Amino acid sequence: MLRSVIVDDEPLARDRLLQLLQQCNTPVECVGEAGSGKEAVPLIHATRPDVVFLDIQMPVLDGFDVLDLLASPRPFIVFVTAFDEYAIRAFEVHALDYLTKPVRRERLAACLERLSTMQAAQEQATRIQALQQERASRPLERISIHVGRRLRILGLDEIRRIESKDKLVFVHIADGCYPTDFTLDTLESRLARDRFIRLHRSHIVNIVSIRELHLSETGKHYVRLRDGSQLPIARRRLKDVIDALGAGS
Repeated sequence: MLRSVIVDDEPLARDRLLQLLQQCNTPVECVGEAGSGKEAVPLIHATRPDVVFLDIQMPVLDGFDVLDLLASPRPFIVFVTAFDEYAIRAFEVHALDYLTKPVRRERLAACLERLSTMQAAQEQATRIQALQQERASRPLERISIHVGRRLRILGLDEIRRIESKDKLVFVHIADGCYPTDFTLDTLESRLARDRFIRLHRSHIVNIVSIRELHLSETGKHYVRLRDGSQLPIARRRLKDVIDALGAGS
C-alpha cells in the first residue's frame, strides 16, 4: 500500500483528493495533510510517505520551495495545480507527474499506477536531481534544521552562523546549534551575498552577527560575533570580508 501526504492550502481541495484516492484501485493510505508549505516539510520528514501530492501555488513556501527543503531520500512528488501554466512548468522541470485541478479520478488512477513501478522510482531520482540543479542559482529564503526528531524551518534572520564540523553542518541560532542537510558549499552559493559571508572553509556567518573585525600582522585574522564567538578568517577570504563589512572604505 502506498503511503501518501496531501499538501494544499485549500481544505476543500485536500478533501476532494482524499476522496478520490479512496475510490482508486491502487491502495493508498493518507498518513497526513498539511495546509501550508511550512507545515509540509516537518510532516513529510516525520511520516516518510511514499508519495506527496504537492500543491504548487501556496503562500510563503510554494511547492518548489518545499522540494528544496526536503532531504534525501525524497518521496515521489506529484505536483497539483489549478493553473495550466504551473502544470506545464512542473512537467518541464522534471516533476514525476502532475495533476490539474479539479483532479479527475481517471487521471489520478493513471498516476498511481505509474507510481507502483520500479521505472517510476528511477525516473524520480533523475528528474528531482535535474530540478535541483536547475534551481541551484536561486537564493534560499529559508533552510531546514533537525531539532531532535523534528524538522524545523528557519528564516534567514534567525541564523547567526553556520559551521562545518566532523563532516556535518550545524546552524547556530539563538536557542542552540542544530544540524542541517545542506552542505556548506551549497549554502555559500545559495545564501544572499549581501547577508552572509564565508570566512573560512568551515564557517559562514550572518553579517549582522559580526561585532568586530580583528586584523593581525601575522595573518591570523578573525571576527568576533555579538554572542562572543571568535571565528578565523582565511587569508584568501579577507578581502571579501572587508568589502562585506565596508571596512575598506
